[in-house]
Amino acid sequence: MPLGTSLTPSRRLESLDVLRGVTIAAMLLVNNPGSWSHIYWPLEHAAWNGWTFTDLVFPFFLFMVGMAMMYSFPKRIEAGDSNQTLLLHVARRALALMMLGWWGSTWSRIVWPGSASVFYEMDAGFLALTAGVLLRAGYAALMLSAVVLLAGTRNVRAWTLALASGTVLFLGGAAVLGFDDTLLQAIANIRVPGVLVRIGTCYLLASAIYFLTPSASALVKWIVGLLAVYAAWMLLVPIPGFGMPDLNLGFPTADTPMDQLFSNWAYFVDYHVFGTHTWSARQLLGADGQLIWSFDPEGLLSTIPAVGTVLFGMLTGLWMRRADLTDEGKLNGLFVGASWLMGLGLVASIWMPINKNLWTSSYTIFTAGMALLTLAVLFHAIDMKGWRTWAVPFRSYGRNAIFAFVVSGMMAVTIGRLTVASFDGSGTSSVKAWIYDALQALTGDVKLASFLFALAFVSLWAAIAWWMDRRKIYFKI
Repeated sequence: MPLGTSLTPSRRLESLDVLRGVTIAAMLLVNNPGSWSHIYWPLEHAAWNGWTFTDLVFPFFLFMVGMAMMYSFPKRIEAGDSNQTLLLHVARRALALMMLGWWGSTWSRIVWPGSASVFYEMDAGFLALTAGVLLRAGYAALMLSAVVLLAGTRNVRAWTLALASGTVLFLGGAAVLGFDDTLLQAIANIRVPGVLVRIGTCYLLASAIYFLTPSASALVKWIVGLLAVYAAWMLLVPIPGFGMPDLNLGFPTADTPMDQLFSNWAYFVDYHVFGTHTWSARQLLGADGQLIWSFDPEGLLSTIPAVGTVLFGMLTGLWMRRADLTDEGKLNGLFVGASWLMGLGLVASIWMPINKNLWTSSYTIFTAGMALLTLAVLFHAIDMKGWRTWAVPFRSYGRNAIFAFVVSGMMAVTIGRLTVASFDGSGTSSVKAWIYDALQALTGDVKLASFLFALAFVSLWAAIAWWMDRRKIYFKI
């Protein structure tokens, strides 16, 4: 099928917006418990092999990225954009997403510098304090303006000026401080992988694949090839210093022998490529304080099958845009495809276990089937039966998905940092802890209180998203 072929009239698939919104709501739910020590098991990731509700969230979002591309690309092609223009557009958006991810891992040092910052030195002097302020203002300005320019804006001159000004303030402040500040340290030790970095990377790679081979049959071949190569690499290629991979060995601990640390290729590659620039919760230090093992669930190798998840979404988008099928035919195809993929994923797990941390090939296939099944239910209810009222909050979530994800994350950090008098009056606590303690006192159940906190957080953001949707305020990357 030629790239940009129009398959249906410009009918908006409301179930796609709703599925995106449900996914973002679920992401906020699992990311914001009242206490990480008290969580109902479905709201936690599987400890290693296997899956829970939480393990479906991220692949669902990548699946929808692929679907959305099959609705947006043809429109731009019909508007006269060439493949090269579109690929450049994708690359800019992908980089904007990555920058938002890196912003998310560093911004807190702007507001909460930490005890090692010049702001905690009483004799730092006016110049140093001013430099610290300019450093932080400049960093915020340059990051925000860079994201806006990459995402696209009509006010290019104004945002370019903001980028230049922010860069000057940032570099000037850093120079005055001797390039020694907690914000600079956070940037130097940034987590390179991450959720938004993976979304941007997979979006870019899947787009390049589609522009290179724009047909459904070619996408199927790419999916099979990527998942087969990844499975063969992870299962059959010996690891230096360890031997044949063992995907049944979970995360190592401080007691794990040195020759057992790298039991799979994802561990080996992440440690040797990213080093300390991984998720800090997945790092081990030796007795001398040196890094001896690191890993990231959004690491380098597992990006290969994650691209396959986006390609599954693209195939689904092509299916849903076919003009030669009735809605009933499309629905039947979704259910059949879901059944086959879930079954194949379970069969494949006999050899390569379903594992979110490694994004195994069986996990990719199985979760694509689950995404198809969920889409089928929503498509039948919303687009075919017209049952839309219940879905309004989720549709609003879906129309500002990235904004809700990024800013809600900043809100979560903020309420975890701001302090108030503790609920029992014994001292001080964070705003988050105060709310959780109040819910715990109300319910008498630590897990229920933790769940209600998360539910309240999701509800608050549902109200924010609904308000923005009503006023046609959308932040697109």
